[in-house]
Amino acid sequence: MTSTLQHLIHTIQQIRDEPETRSEEDVIKVSDTVAVAASAYEVVRNTLEYDDEHLLRRNAIRRILKRRLGETDTNTVAEKLLRELIWAKYLPNKRIENTQTGVVGTILEKYKAMFTALEEDTRDGQEHYDWLLDVLSTEIEYQVAPPCVDESLASFAYQTLKERVRFETNHIREEDRDLQLYIAVHRAILKSNRATLRYRLLTLYYPAWRTAGAQDAVVQEVSSQLKKVVASVDGQIEHTSADAVYRFVRRHAIVFSLIADIAQDNPDAFALAVSSRNTAKIDSAITAAAKERYGVFRARLTRTVVRAAFFLLLTKSILAVLVEYPYEVFVLQTTDYLPLAVNILFPPLLLAVVGLSVRIPKQRNTQKILEETHAFLGTGDDMAFLFKQKRPWSTGPLSVLFNLFYIAVFVALVVFIGGFLRSFGFNSLSIFFFLFFLSLVAYFGLRIRNTRREYLVIDTAAGFFGLFGDMVFLPIVRAGRWIALRAPKVNIFLFFFDFIVEAPFKATIGVMESWVAFLREKREEI
Repeated sequence: MTSTLQHLIHTIQQIRDEPETRSEEDVIKVSDTVAVAASAYEVVRNTLEYDDEHLLRRNAIRRILKRRLGETDTNTVAEKLLRELIWAKYLPNKRIENTQTGVVGTILEKYKAMFTALEEDTRDGQEHYDWLLDVLSTEIEYQVAPPCVDESLASFAYQTLKERVRFETNHIREEDRDLQLYIAVHRAILKSNRATLRYRLLTLYYPAWRTAGAQDAVVQEVSSQLKKVVASVDGQIEHTSADAVYRFVRRHAIVFSLIADIAQDNPDAFALAVSSRNTAKIDSAITAAAKERYGVFRARLTRTVVRAAFFLLLTKSILAVLVEYPYEVFVLQTTDYLPLAVNILFPPLLLAVVGLSVRIPKQRNTQKILEETHAFLGTGDDMAFLFKQKRPWSTGPLSVLFNLFYIAVFVALVVFIGGFLRSFGFNSLSIFFFLFFLSLVAYFGLRIRNTRREYLVIDTAAGFFGLFGDMVFLPIVRAGRWIALRAPKVNIFLFFFDFIVEAPFKATIGVMESWVAFLREKREEI
């Protein structure tokens, strides 16, 4: 058994054995009645945000900090931050110790001078502000909810793959390969986003940062070299080969996730099975865990599709009322409800069909998972993996020919769809909106379908019909991707919640909690 696997098991055992009891005098308490209202607000708000569930708490911390960083007393900001997180049930009530307020206040103090020194009116200043906010919010989350098991799992996965992966590429310098593998492990296995990666790399470059105070030398160094630090960290995250390494590691991510699942289920039995090389017991546990993961994937996929379809239906209905219907009435001086109904209902229905038709070849996939599990645990034949980057087709005369054909297919498809719709009474604006949302739905539908790759360790052949579908529909998907990448980044509904609703709502929640505490105090006096 490797040292990193032993450390993972030991970490799980420590967390399981950690005492749960804490004195009510030593913890932060909020009103359960108030918490219901605050958590309901978060549920409504988060239906409009398409981040993974494990990122919602860090996003909430970032949002609260952005609203409160202007306040001078860092301990007061820390206390309000923790209370808001408990209100919204991102942290458990009566479990967070009061001492955390001082610790979080110290973290805020460490960043305070760095925020003050920024020139926010400049482009660099705004970028550095967002960068620091990402790192600060992640550090605070790590403090109030330490991801100890995640860190141990990442160490085990990184060391396991490092020993088995051979890089055969000129696109990654030899000195950057370990770091790119490290980033890919955190992206693929822990689902770390850019903000989390920024903090992880900062603490990798400066290990003393985690425990440093505002006056420590490492803080002064990072502050004075902030532009260089940001460029170095983001340069590694945005490396030209980062996505290729990520896709390579993703093929094995489910294996490590399942190992973590069975280890957390019963760490003692897992350790015994590995040390005694009891492959039958390991196979049984992995197969059961894989079946459960497949079920979770199906439930999460359904929830994601329903949320996306609802948001699409809402957006399309608003556009129909504000743009399409007035255009028909006042410009064309006619009303045809068929194009309006099709444009409202077709995009969410198409997204539902595309998303919910995803399937995983469970038996073949699970068999391959078992083979890799035994290789990684040392209970079976070992494996080695070769990382090679494919030669891009973005250069040369053949690429020009392929791109011209690609454009021709796209134009032909647009002309065909436009002509077909016009035969049913669609006007030019209706056709434009149909094509616009068709491309977006095709792109986001494909992204939703691709989430199954997180569970696959086998190759799935597309076949003739898959190849034909790629040739016909990929131009539409690419158009949707082009629109999505260049569309305004501001979600008007989230803007409404975050900048108009949230501040007064949270202030009201605070008043309500004070009123409940006042009533409780008066009742105790009687």
